[in-house]
Amino acid sequence: MKNGIIYCRVSSAEQVDGTSLESQEKVCREYAKRENINVVGVFIEKGESAKTANRTEYIKAISFCSEKKNAVSYFIVYKIDRFSRNQADHIYIREKLKKYKTELRSVTEPIGNDPMGKMMEGILSTFAEFDNNVRTERSVNGMRERLKHGVWVWQAPLGYTRTEKGANLSHDAKLAPYILLAFNEYAKGIHTFASLAEFLNVRGFVTRTGHDSTATLVEKMIKNPIYAGIIKVWDMEIKGSFEPIISEQLYYQCNGNRKRQNIPRLAKNPHFPLRKLVVCRSCSRPITGSTSTGHKGVKYPYYHHHKQTCSCAKFIPKEYFEQLFVEYLESITPSEKFEKIFKAVVIDIWKNNYKKFDEENEQIRKEISNFEIQRQRVFELHQSGIYDDEDFLSQKNLINKKITQKKLLLHETDAHEFNMEEALEYCFSFVRNTARTWRELEKTPEKRLEFQKLIFTENIEFSDEKFGTEYLSLVYKLNRQFDGEKSSLVTLPGIEPGLPP
Repeated sequence: MKNGIIYCRVSSAEQVDGTSLESQEKVCREYAKRENINVVGVFIEKGESAKTANRTEYIKAISFCSEKKNAVSYFIVYKIDRFSRNQADHIYIREKLKKYKTELRSVTEPIGNDPMGKMMEGILSTFAEFDNNVRTERSVNGMRERLKHGVWVWQAPLGYTRTEKGANLSHDAKLAPYILLAFNEYAKGIHTFASLAEFLNVRGFVTRTGHDSTATLVEKMIKNPIYAGIIKVWDMEIKGSFEPIISEQLYYQCNGNRKRQNIPRLAKNPHFPLRKLVVCRSCSRPITGSTSTGHKGVKYPYYHHHKQTCSCAKFIPKEYFEQLFVEYLESITPSEKFEKIFKAVVIDIWKNNYKKFDEENEQIRKEISNFEIQRQRVFELHQSGIYDDEDFLSQKNLINKKITQKKLLLHETDAHEFNMEEALEYCFSFVRNTARTWRELEKTPEKRLEFQKLIFTENIEFSDEKFGTEYLSLVYKLNRQFDGEKSSLVTLPGIEPGLPP
């Protein structure tokens, strides 16, 4: 009695061609018994294609045959296509088995070492590859046809989901609002991919697998046209028949037609944070920064005009220039009295408006609750047979869409539902120490530039070793206009919190 092993495979969790793993193994064992073959190993491949030889159990089976101590004479399969669907792999592995003195046997096909058996094995292996190619072509053609009808045929991207297998995309109620928020924020022109990832994480963004956002994930998200309902695959560009999360206008605003606000771009050299933020008062040209090298190889950093044609052009040592800037920040820092009155006025207005915010949210929550009751009713009508499958899906998707829209609105108003006193204290922890905060952000250049944007709405002018600008952000501007003798009951102009749209 000679030794043999049994190899069984299906390409999916379901039965393939009516042949389950159990029936394959049963037939193979019956064959071994008839042929007086001692089965010394059974290798079961679950859900792996035979397009390549890179299969877990397949590799184990070949390795088992290679060991002389196992003395495997027969490699038993149910059909040739269980062994391989690629003729090149078939020939290569067949030769390896031959070196191990192992013969391939098909339980249901007449192959062997005689001329007729070898010819049948060649024909069957060729047909297995042909059949696999036909299946692939049919699958691709089927996918193309569905794509032409605007149906996304792959796994639902982040922010989308499927209500059932084979259905088109629909909004993921939890993640779609974050996708919309990400695009809206990126369109403002104030974020890098890294800062936007951090922005989303702070607000509770988590992927389906429980991971935080990353710069790479955000970049893929922003550049993916699927969120605007545009399918771009292979040689095709199709308008999807599902509801997009964002508009095409917003997508193209973030990709190619994105207009950034008048803020300094992130400096390639973080050692010169004021480059292009500061402009010459005389010629309005931006001040840049660079480093010169002395005779002994010592480097000297300077701020200077980009071109030296201006009569006021000069080289100013970096340390001195930034010290002048720090002194200017100290001069515009809001006073303690202003901070106290500012907080009192904002909180007073906030308390009056908060009730309106709360009432709006409560009304939205009631509407969401009513829609959820309607959705449950749709399921009941479907179960009772009043709605057929088509009506059921139509009504369910319509109600899901309404719920998502309401939740998006609720998300916007929820932003106003926080402790205003804590929020003001947090903001003023930076504002009341403007100069110190700017210095402490030296190790995080991107955040330092963002902080500069929070202080200045446009460029800062510089002349005669002095900084000056009227383009300060609101809190600094109001501080300059503030008369310390005014009553704390007088509302400062421009700080009234507005109601959400």
